[in-house]
Amino acid sequence: MAVYTEVSFEELEGLLDQYDIGEALSFKGIAEGIENSNFYLQTDRGAFILTLYEKRVRPRTCPFSWA
Repeated sequence: MAVYTEVSFEELEGLLDQYDIGEALSFKGIAEGIENSNFYLQTDRGAFILTLYEKRVRPRTCPFSWA
């Protein structure tokens, strides 16, 4: 499975507070992918893919950053 970083529902809610995409209803890891942790995310505003870029990625190369 391509989930290298586990995320609790509470951590997810804290992350989503920084974005205007609604409140999390559910999320689960996605098996596809080889370098990042990917999750299927369902909010009250729609479905999203959450990608957590792992430490080996340079932050300036990421399309979005909250760090």
